[in-house]
Amino acid sequence: MKGIAVGIVLAIVGLILWLTTKEVETSVVSLHKAGLVLAIVGGAEALFALLGLGKKANK
Repeated sequence: MKGIAVGIVLAIVGLILWLTTKEVETSVVSLHKAGLVLAIVGGAEALFALLGLGKKANK
């Protein structure tokens, strides 16, 4: 359950960054692109955690 919660939180934070920081420029990294990457990683984390729960339930 912890992995699912972490994945959902990462995806939500990533989506918020992605949607709200289109015009923000930093010298190191684009927050818009970082938000998209964070949302994708969070979604993958939640998906893999759900798959892990499914495999444990089948055993």
